[in-house]
Amino acid sequence: MTSLSGAPPPEGAPPSDASAARYTLGICVMERKARSAPMLEILGRLPPALFRVEFFGDDTILRQPVALWPRCDALIAFFSQGFPLQKVQDYVALRQPVVVNDLATQFVLQDRREVYRVLQEHDVPTPRHVVVSRDGYGGQSEPPEVVEGDDFIQVDGVRINKPFVEKPVDGEDHNIHIYYPMSAGGGCKRLFRKVGNRSSEYDPQVNTVRGGTGSYIYEEFLSTQGTDVKVYTVGPHYAHAEARKSPVLDGRVVRDADGKEVRYPVMLSTDEKQIAYRVCRAFKQTICGFDILRVRDASYVCDVNGWSFVKNSEKYYDDCGILLTQYLEQALATGTMVGDDFGTDSSAFSSVTFRFAPDAPPPSAELSEPPTAHRHAMLRGQSSSIAESDVSEADSITDGNEDGLYQEEELRCVLAVIRHGDRTPKQKMKMNVCHPAFLRFYEDRLRESQQENGDGNDSKKKKKMDLKIKAVANLERLLQVSNDLLQKYESRDPAFMDFLEQREVKFGEDATDRVKGYRTLRDVLQRWQLVGINRKVQLKPKEFVDVPIEGTSESGEQLTRRRVSKLLLIIKWGGDLTHTGEEQAEHLGQKFRRMMYPGGAGGLNRLHSTYRHDLKIYTSDEGRVQKTAASFAKGLLELEGDIIPILVGLVLKSKDADSMLDQSGSSAQEIIMRVKQRLHKIIHREDHCSQLIDSNSRLIRSVALALTKVDQPIKKMGIMHKLLNSLKEQLTRMIQEKAQYRTEIDRWQQKKANAGRLIAPAMGRSASVNELNQPRSRHVHSYAPRKQHSEGSNIPSDAANSSVGLRKMRLQEPLSPEELKYPEPCGRETLDVMRERWAKLYRDFYVKKRDTYDLSKIPDIHDCIRYDAVHNAHLNLTDVRELLEISSALSHALVPQEYGINVDEKIFIGSAMCRTLLSKINTDLDLARGLRPELLKDHNTHRLNPSYAKQIKSTHRSVRTRLYFTSESHLHSLLNVLRYGREECTVKSPIGEESRKWIEDIPELCYMTHFVVRVFERVRYSLNDAQRFRVEISVSPGADQDALISDPEKQLEVAPLKIISREGLTCQELVDYVADCIDYAEQNEIKEMISRTVAGKSKGSPESTAGGSTSTSGDVTPVKRSMYSLSNNSSDSNFSSDN
Repeated sequence: MTSLSGAPPPEGAPPSDASAARYTLGICVMERKARSAPMLEILGRLPPALFRVEFFGDDTILRQPVALWPRCDALIAFFSQGFPLQKVQDYVALRQPVVVNDLATQFVLQDRREVYRVLQEHDVPTPRHVVVSRDGYGGQSEPPEVVEGDDFIQVDGVRINKPFVEKPVDGEDHNIHIYYPMSAGGGCKRLFRKVGNRSSEYDPQVNTVRGGTGSYIYEEFLSTQGTDVKVYTVGPHYAHAEARKSPVLDGRVVRDADGKEVRYPVMLSTDEKQIAYRVCRAFKQTICGFDILRVRDASYVCDVNGWSFVKNSEKYYDDCGILLTQYLEQALATGTMVGDDFGTDSSAFSSVTFRFAPDAPPPSAELSEPPTAHRHAMLRGQSSSIAESDVSEADSITDGNEDGLYQEEELRCVLAVIRHGDRTPKQKMKMNVCHPAFLRFYEDRLRESQQENGDGNDSKKKKKMDLKIKAVANLERLLQVSNDLLQKYESRDPAFMDFLEQREVKFGEDATDRVKGYRTLRDVLQRWQLVGINRKVQLKPKEFVDVPIEGTSESGEQLTRRRVSKLLLIIKWGGDLTHTGEEQAEHLGQKFRRMMYPGGAGGLNRLHSTYRHDLKIYTSDEGRVQKTAASFAKGLLELEGDIIPILVGLVLKSKDADSMLDQSGSSAQEIIMRVKQRLHKIIHREDHCSQLIDSNSRLIRSVALALTKVDQPIKKMGIMHKLLNSLKEQLTRMIQEKAQYRTEIDRWQQKKANAGRLIAPAMGRSASVNELNQPRSRHVHSYAPRKQHSEGSNIPSDAANSSVGLRKMRLQEPLSPEELKYPEPCGRETLDVMRERWAKLYRDFYVKKRDTYDLSKIPDIHDCIRYDAVHNAHLNLTDVRELLEISSALSHALVPQEYGINVDEKIFIGSAMCRTLLSKINTDLDLARGLRPELLKDHNTHRLNPSYAKQIKSTHRSVRTRLYFTSESHLHSLLNVLRYGREECTVKSPIGEESRKWIEDIPELCYMTHFVVRVFERVRYSLNDAQRFRVEISVSPGADQDALISDPEKQLEVAPLKIISREGLTCQELVDYVADCIDYAEQNEIKEMISRTVAGKSKGSPESTAGGSTSTSGDVTPVKRSMYSLSNNSSDSNFSSDN
């Protein structure tokens, strides 16, 4: 056929019979859109007896006057790049065809500000946002006031915190940026139209927004768990949704065998169907696409695209053909245009009822799930009545299965509680500062804080004078203060030296220690790059003075103002996930993907990519835990690139999650402190371990074995103290020798300059050419910041995207001569900071005044020596093996007992510490069995729509995965609760007897220890039979390799999982057992509250005031409380394990 304009129709266009057709349908779009496969599929389904399709063509649209354009009865016209929208409006005004998509509102779609305005006018939820218009939009004469901070942007007083999204207001500009908070690592994710297999890139160096003359929308970043959803409407009563991997994760586009981006149909919620109805009406676009962001309890529209077709869905094409035919036929019969009745009269769609779900009431008419029955009759133009049929939320559970195992059982749920990966030693420095430079810095920051929070005129709030310095700009100012003071010291500035002398004379403060503190502050702020998760410096006022100010009081006295004269500066560093820790987590995620799900290595990927996998990842607030979760997710889902976008996009962080997974604030802390006091007294009572091993405390076998190895703990702790001194002295000598080496190098360079020729320094060992060029083989576990590689680099792509590949590249970087002779410690530590780390442990471990050892330092010593054994082997320190063995034995013996020495204590502490987590696990188990559906009513999840799914055999299959990342304390508590059942509990412990003994033999719950629960459904049992759902519990003790192992790859290995649940354990049994633990913890908490209340009242009574001690009534004694009658001396009770 030849179109009336003389232009041939696009290749593959449907045939047209002018004599037979009743109406002419004009296709006035750019040719590349007119001949797209979806357009041809839809047009090919229009009945030829009704419609003759007329393609206008680019030549007509762009070059011919509208008076010469073909006449038509109905018109499909929509904007794309280069399309003359105003010209088409002129044509419509001239010829008055029925228009499928309104043209005037297509101008609105070109400005994102207008889109959001229209959405809000029609009560469509949008992300919270602010607009920065610099183009006079809305009659603005001046641009708004914009304030940009490290972690926020503020527009006319409205603040949007990072992470936030920056969108150009031009709807055709797809260069969108996402800015991440400094607390997560900072940086910017650039989103763009797909280029090859990339749709976004992360830049860690960009932290400030685009400015200039551009206009932008800034909106809150909403975490959608790595999934984007696009909705396609055909009229207000029909919507089809598809999901794809979000570009905010790693930017890699997933494509099918035909090169198309992989998308899968998903179910829409009732609220989302109503949103589709409103969007279609608001913009008067019959065929329309828009993007929604699904968060936990709501959905938000973030973009409206206008005309959009689903790609590669035969069912959608059939449905769209039916609906478009109905709409056009009735609109042409009545002579109405879309603008006249669109959204107010649904008669064009009323001949057939389509239904999404039986519980989905429409706003004004029923929202539809697509029809399939009898569609061929309608396509032939014949009348037909289509029976109403609901689309099932899930296919029958007896459907086929791709792995052939479904007839036996089907995996329904995977729950895992996982400890963080390898980390740096946690360190802290407290230093009193009183120099005017620090005091000025504090006062300036305090004033800024009060103004920022509106506290300046609130006398009560003004009393809150403690400061937490988190902003990078403020940390840089503090760094400058320390640098200035150190420079004054090195130059022997008279005023500064006089200050140090006065402090020493008046208060006995050692000038050397003070300068050492300044130097540590400088080194930490410099080398730890001022950023990181939860990085901060605390400043607390300690002393005040009254300083005179202008004016006098009514009595004639000089007015004064209270001013801070001394501050306590607290800085914490370390405790960061190392690159080894990242690799451990990523490797474990890969292993998890291969082992935990049906279908082997590709099974999870198929489930997740087709939205049959409901994944949620929860973490505590600790940075190392969050990064572990992100690295694990990277391996689990085969993601690429930096973990910061993954962390922000996939990992759920909230106050509820933190309280569930962080032991601080747990009601068990008081009991734990008393247990630590008992341990301190027992260990120091004798020089042998007979009391612990032979007592009736039912110590677990692993502790008894560890104590047997220790034999004489007091004696061994004395040896440890000497070894700590040895390490301190070795590092001191290294620092002195390095300083001497630098002096000789400086002298040699000066001599070289004077003599004009090269004279090698007379050193004991000179660096050879081979040494200068050797790879960084000794820095095996370096975790310095990764280098960015350009696109032109010949580094293999797998190396650029793999943690192991990046580490191998770092190992090839040559060392300087000074590093070869006196290498620096791994990562960001200096030799000075490393020496101070060991010197502090040496000072704090032995309490000379009491002739006792501080047991709280044993886990710290063990962590530090294990870290140095793994990461600083290149320093060739001696005595590492001996210190590692002694500290390991003591730590392995003592740390598990923090959570209870006997069984009653273990149950009491474990149930209190893990109560919230246990409650969440029980909820997960109920939902896995299809119980308590009311909990899911307000929770958005991505569910495959089986009616539209193709090439998926098991559309019924759906797996719920919940991952909880936490610290060692929760793993100890959880295992204690599960293996030691209360005598009063009617449900048997879920852990088998042999497995209980195996757990007791585990010496340590190492990094990446994980606890896994899997729920399987056995369909041969009835729905009411408890045997239908069985549970499998397994545990891995984590990365339990020898710290001094020479093979770096072995350090990444995590011990395999071992099944510990008893045979035949049902899900109902586990739920009942856990419910008893929760109930027990709640009873204890109530009794503790009553006990404290009674004790408080007794303390205030006349009898108590008279000096007599008061005991609580026997009726309100806390459960098992008698076992905690310990000494009140808490000076030696600061016993802390690794978290």
